[in-house]
Amino acid sequence: MTTGLFIIYTGHGKGKTCAAFGQALRAVGQGLRVCLIQFVKSRACGELHALEKLAATTGLVEIHQVGSGFSWRDREMTRFRESALAGWQLACRKLEADSCDLLILDEFSYLIHFGILKAGEVLPIFQQRPATMHLLVTGRDPGAELLTAADLVTEMQEIRHPFQKGIKAQKGIEW
Repeated sequence: MTTGLFIIYTGHGKGKTCAAFGQALRAVGQGLRVCLIQFVKSRACGELHALEKLAATTGLVEIHQVGSGFSWRDREMTRFRESALAGWQLACRKLEADSCDLLILDEFSYLIHFGILKAGEVLPIFQQRPATMHLLVTGRDPGAELLTAADLVTEMQEIRHPFQKGIKAQKGIEW
């Protein structure tokens, strides 16, 4: 019998969402049902376009975007908070149901980091998910409680980035 794992991809380096999408690709390749809820990113990212194509051809992927991009300005925090809480309610429904084998909460850690949700509220719900459901959370600074509760934590560390040389983000590489 499969044991559902709680996985976190975190850190200040590039690649957290890409790693989560790679995990989704692997899961679909093994016939697992994947549900993705994106809390921050907009539809412009290339990996999402690829996952949408995979969803259309396999029927194994469900995608929800509750965010529309975010610049962390104070005036956008109210809108972010509202969409984030709506996304959390959706995540709670998915965590209670047996509708997926892998639930990915992309950029979810920002809800904890910005105090929209508290780890003490979130962890009991995470722990009550179906026993075989894998849960993958991405984002920077998830906090000690989530990190301690996770079965697998991978930290992305930036060593060098082209932006430091003045090279702008490029289609197909950064998005």
